[in-house]
Amino acid sequence: MKKLSWRFLMQLTIVAIVLVLALTHQKLGIEKAAPIDAYCPFGAVESFFTLIFKGEFLQRIFTSSFVLFGIFFITSLFLGRIFCGYFCPLGALQEWLRALGRKLGIKKDWELPVGLDKYLRFVKYLVLVGVVYYSFYLGDLVFRNYDPYNALMHFGVEFEEKVFGYGILALVLVGALFSKNLWCRYFCPLGAFFGLLKKISFLEIKRNSKTCVNCEICDKDCPSGINIAVVDTIKSADCISCGRCISGCPEGSLGYEILGKTISKKLFVILVFVLVILPLFIAPYTPFWKTKPESNIINRKGEINTADIRGSNTLEYIIETTKVPLGEFQAKLGLPRNIDTKLKLKDIGSKYELKNKNGALLEAEDFRAVIDAYSASQEVSSSINCPIGRVDCEFPGDCGSYIDINGDRICDHSR
Repeated sequence: MKKLSWRFLMQLTIVAIVLVLALTHQKLGIEKAAPIDAYCPFGAVESFFTLIFKGEFLQRIFTSSFVLFGIFFITSLFLGRIFCGYFCPLGALQEWLRALGRKLGIKKDWELPVGLDKYLRFVKYLVLVGVVYYSFYLGDLVFRNYDPYNALMHFGVEFEEKVFGYGILALVLVGALFSKNLWCRYFCPLGAFFGLLKKISFLEIKRNSKTCVNCEICDKDCPSGINIAVVDTIKSADCISCGRCISGCPEGSLGYEILGKTISKKLFVILVFVLVILPLFIAPYTPFWKTKPESNIINRKGEINTADIRGSNTLEYIIETTKVPLGEFQAKLGLPRNIDTKLKLKDIGSKYELKNKNGALLEAEDFRAVIDAYSASQEVSSSINCPIGRVDCEFPGDCGSYIDINGDRICDHSR
């Protein structure tokens, strides 16, 4: 039985952790569990200019993404594209599917012509520039609905919002059976960013041409499709520091170098643990680590933005936060009297078989519309004072200005 490599075990662990985080969010909702975006360093790349120039995070991005980004930014200088080689779930999944493809009889890698491959590898840099620019310009995660990784971690949920993302994911997974990491090589914007860092990284992979027998096993093993057997130093930005070429070389002609010093595979593993895994373990226990704001609906100024209401918000939380009474939702959306307010908005339609005016199951957008309409009506009547001495008003009831801070059941405005 073939011994499992420590890299495979690392990838397996990361995939398992990320799947648990994603499933927890799907099960508990945004109020109790952060979205998967909070655990990806690309969120910091997308939100960087928004934070610098506007002093705020993009929706679903918080300090955790920047902490992860900082860890991998620093370690990439010493270890190359370590995130792509060891910690990217989608990259790992593509490698596993290619291995499955070989077991199914698809032995030869499907590859583009060399000339086309050379120029197509620059597409991911254009994607990176486009995503960063429009995320800042529009103030939103514009790539989210096209991201195959984000679609993968939603397990079929929000299909209508992410139809392009699920479509791209399907192409990536099917393509992975026939070729090596097509998404990573040609289109991944995060891979593009780390590719830029790779060009200034202190890590290099050297080939000893004197002992090399030109068996080209390294070329076959490389998940990035780099031609290793014909160069003395691997300088490609697409090298993900996975070390498969080093481990697979029958003559030991390949090895790591950092700042001109040769390091063993064992020392490389130690550096990964010290520089990456240990900081990743410590980070969640520091005061800098936050995966979400106190509320996904209320901003730092205390303002409510209904556009930020998600299907994973519960009806109970929406009522508590927006102060729109349950009766309003029941009247406008036909919610039953005995409705379970702890249900997430996205589950209410299917649970009670409730549909909107268009014949589709109720979704978050329908609740947003009720809240916006109610808020608008309250603004019109906000100048009306409460009836003098009126008690037990159904908050906010017929009085838009009803406030009872001291809890004496008498409107404070009636004093």
